[in-house]
Amino acid sequence: MVVSSARQATRQIGKDGMRQTTLGAAFLALAACQPSADEHYSAAPQDIPRPPPGSNEQLRAPITIADGLEVIISDVVIPPGAQVPRHYHPGEEFLYVIEGSAVHVQEGQPDIILSAGDSYVIPPQAVHSPYAGEAGARAVVFRVHTEGEPERTLVETPDETETP
Repeated sequence: MVVSSARQATRQIGKDGMRQTTLGAAFLALAACQPSADEHYSAAPQDIPRPPPGSNEQLRAPITIADGLEVIISDVVIPPGAQVPRHYHPGEEFLYVIEGSAVHVQEGQPDIILSAGDSYVIPPQAVHSPYAGEAGARAVVFRVHTEGEPERTLVETPDETETP
């Protein structure tokens, strides 16, 4: 049955050719939708709602690959010239500044100026009190810590007039 085998081979080639044509057309359609090297797509800043000053929680969820841990994602806004009260977080804090600038003030560390586009990691329990620059500051902040812990704990400012 050489004829039968030849017909099957012809049908298979036809199917493969059709698959290749269909895949090729799909790739061309996708390529046409992609931005060129000169352009990119993103939401314009005016399209993103601006939350009120403070730490605005966007998400709190368990980390499924690590028992007892959760992540908190916040949109943090510090008004121009304002300073956040001294505090610490029970876990690590990862931040990315998206607008303005702030000075990160952390006990035992030199002050660091963070501007739009900068990122920074704050270790667990590090007491800090950032303040905003002239235009204020806004950052996306990820915190990873033990489930159920508070987002942050305020720390009293030591009275500079007391003597030890």
